[in-house]
Amino acid sequence: MNAKVDEKKVPENLLGNLNETSVNSSHELLNKNLNKDGYLFLKNVVASKEVELARNEVFKKLYEINEIKDPYNEGIFSGKSDRDVFYNDRGDFWKDVSELDSIRNITNGKILHNIFDNIFGSPSIGFDFIFLRPVANGKSTKMHCDSGFFTRKTKKVLTCWFVFTEISLDRGPLFIIENSHKFEDLKNQYLDFDVAIHKDRKAMINVDPIEFAKQRDSKILTAHFKPGDALIFGMYTLHGTFENHAIDNKIRLTCDIRYQPKSEEKDPRYFGSNPGGTTGAGYGELNSARPLNEDWHNR
Repeated sequence: MNAKVDEKKVPENLLGNLNETSVNSSHELLNKNLNKDGYLFLKNVVASKEVELARNEVFKKLYEINEIKDPYNEGIFSGKSDRDVFYNDRGDFWKDVSELDSIRNITNGKILHNIFDNIFGSPSIGFDFIFLRPVANGKSTKMHCDSGFFTRKTKKVLTCWFVFTEISLDRGPLFIIENSHKFEDLKNQYLDFDVAIHKDRKAMINVDPIEFAKQRDSKILTAHFKPGDALIFGMYTLHGTFENHAIDNKIRLTCDIRYQPKSEEKDPRYFGSNPGGTTGAGYGELNSARPLNEDWHNR
């Protein structure tokens, strides 16, 4: 299986494996590894039955609008969509899907809370606004860091990328540029950047990740992810996803959620019963609100 970026195969000599950290590690070890690597790769964080329940409920919602074939639990993209036929507001539809109890029991549930309590060494709180993301063939997320989206009120924010489907290299797993959290020139470039304010700039780094890794003498780190795995990383860790080019047309389902210490000031865009999100447009601003057969925007 090959990893691809913009339809180009990633040379095997540039690929590296993410370092694993035990979910039961101490506060000290979690922070040591986070500071050293810029991420924490935790396996089997949530029980498979809980993950399967959440995944199937999302797939059923997509099946009901004809974006997934029957049987829906296999998650095979149909190549079409009736999303706009059944729903007048894409944002309302995706908000409903994102607020399924089975999803929230994972993203905002006790297990992740306990992990982040341990990382921060104090009570944590998860953002109410989450980025649930089904990814069909041909799609990927451009390389970027998260600071321009989530650090308006506090810098003490971490991203958790949670996995609901098995993700081999051909299904477009997340990748991290090795040691990118230590690239001071890029950190300074994005230190005070706010994507919703500085609209003349984009959060994505418009450089081929393959060439970027070569220039920085870095590896492109990834893994074969399994349902229940979680990848946690900081706001200045460069990451993106490879292209989903699996020949069986199965979609990849993941979710991004952010956590911060509960004592830190909260960004009202991401908290509450009806959060506005980055731009104020709510869940309608997300690529996931678009039909699976529609192109994505890039910020």
